Amino acid sequence: MIKIKNFIPARQFKHNPNRFNVMSSGMGTQSNAIICMIHAGILPKPDVIVAADTEREASNVFEYQKKHIQPLCDEMNIPYYIVPKSQFTNVDLVQPSSGMTLAGYYSEWDGRKENGECRGKQPGYCSARWKREVIERFLNKKYGQSYLTKRGVDMWMGMSLDEPKRIKVTTGKWHRVYPLFEMMITRQMAIQFVEQYGLPTPPRSACWMCPNRRESEWLWMKENVPEDFKKACEHEKEIQKDNPHLWLTKYGVPLADAPLKSNGMDEQLDLVQFCDSGMCFV
Repeated sequence: MIKIKNFIPARQFKHNPNRFNVMSSGMGTQSNAIICMIHAGILPKPDVIVAADTEREASNVFEYQKKHIQPLCDEMNIPYYIVPKSQFTNVDLVQPSSGMTLAGYYSEWDGRKENGECRGKQPGYCSARWKREVIERFLNKKYGQSYLTKRGVDMWMGMSLDEPKRIKVTTGKWHRVYPLFEMMITRQMAIQFVEQYGLPTPPRSACWMCPNRRESEWLWMKENVPEDFKKACEHEKEIQKDNPHLWLTKYGVPLADAPLKSNGMDEQLDLVQFCDSGMCFV
């Protein structure tokens, strides 16, 4: 393992050791960088690291955590929990109260554009229900709601300097804090740090059925993780039994037949919509 001794961030992260510090891991690029920085002594140790398993996470993301990230946490003696969402919520693809699907699928409900692409796209609520609520319920059960309320909780989120729109000021028991943003570290800098630390380039975190995947990533999945791609194709068929106007790509055709491009010029959404930093859509 390469130890980076000369890395000096532009600013230091303001750590409050009196509060209960939780590193909320999205198991992706920025989250892995934070864990490497903790291991390198650049960031202080949190009390615990927690990731929510949406139970649809890409296979290569779990492999990376098991092979490269879990050993770092074990060496630092920091508890690292990957919590299955089904243990802490009964909400899956559909919001019971409204009947709306939670993932941000592409929709032809309002018709199609002249080029045949879907005109609409649904908002995504999956991150709040599958990640934030799951992690908070796990922490309350594990450490006690009264203890956490008395001490206060700082949730470390992985949003980087190039994601200012995702920075939210919070008050009350649960505070969100942003180590990478405070240290003025960009996503690309985070990737380079992990690589220079001696680890392989971390995979982007996203569910295998996430409608916000880039087209190049659908193609990569199809070629490199065909079992995940097959599950995504089957998932699309399942949601269309009750919602025939919903699709996983903007093309509004079965995923297996979508004219996906890999030239990087026609990406579906900007990369900040992914879960790398601990939450999507926040």
